Amino acid sequence: MIRLESNEKKLKIIRRHFLVLAPLVIFIVVAAVAPYALYVLISSDFFTANPEFLPLINAISDWKTFGYSIWLLLLWIIFFVEWTDYYLDMLVVTNKRLIDIEQKGFFNREITSFFFAQIQDITVETRGVVRTLFHFGDLHIQTAGHSHEIIVKDAAYPEMARNLILNLQASSGPNSSL
Repeated sequence: MIRLESNEKKLKIIRRHFLVLAPLVIFIVVAAVAPYALYVLISSDFFTANPEFLPLINAISDWKTFGYSIWLLLLWIIFFVEWTDYYLDMLVVTNKRLIDIEQKGFFNREITSFFFAQIQDITVETRGVVRTLFHFGDLHIQTAGHSHEIIVKDAAYPEMARNLILNLQASSGPNSSL
């Protein structure tokens, strides 16, 4: 839960693009189907016709449901850990400041907050055809007074986020009424 100041409103939440999860999803689907395909191959007529393979087939048959269930549970845990990291990492843009939330594991979170006046530079880095076509890239925010650069890797529509932040920074200057 993010505590906002009085008269402060969330304007945008910037997360990584959903497409960065595609390799993980493909891996999990292949890893979930592979043991079943292997079992079907071992249970084929070639192996069942040869009596020397019968002990192997019987051993696999006895443990197949238990082993496959454990394997699927392990794959689900991997997906859950990656999804949690994806979902809880975000940059919250409010009308007064930026709040960077970096989730590091289940029980470790780093929250950095800074006002628009502290922003010195915003850089958008988009490399490659896939990133260009699907509009995602890295958003680098340099701030005064912080020892590290705020980086949102694989941010969805980083150019729009950069423009929003720069517009808010310009409107929150010393002569503005925000």
